[in-house]
Amino acid sequence: MIIADMQVKQDYSLAPFSQEAKDLIRSYRLNQIVKAKISGIRKEASVPQFRMFHACMRTIADNTSDSQWNDLVKVKVQLKHLLNFFKSTVVLPDGSIHFELDSFAFSNYSKVFKEKIIERSLPILAKKIGITVDELLVNCERYS
Repeated sequence: MIIADMQVKQDYSLAPFSQEAKDLIRSYRLNQIVKAKISGIRKEASVPQFRMFHACMRTIADNTSDSQWNDLVKVKVQLKHLLNFFKSTVVLPDGSIHFELDSFAFSNYSKVFKEKIIERSLPILAKKIGITVDELLVNCERYS
């Protein structure tokens, strides 16, 4: 499977958007039938915002001695629990409850954005190391 950026043309056909996309598509024969999964590209603004969010989480991991928050993976897990950012909830036969955490991956950006995860996370992150949200954003610029 390949993932290539395509562009919708005036006749509603798809064409490679870049030379890189053309090179990827050349792995198929001419007129070969292929299966495609198509999605639109996100707004340009979402990429810098998403990078900033991850930079803020790295800032916290690098500036705390709390063993539950001192690396990026731990920061993500803690935030997901605090924000109830779950993919699903499962009740096991013994009655215990398991929460499957959802992903902060860019491919899940629409849900992260819709649930205002970034806006809700920033005050939590800033408070964790005793600074304001504005100070956090200034400090995280070096990570982005």
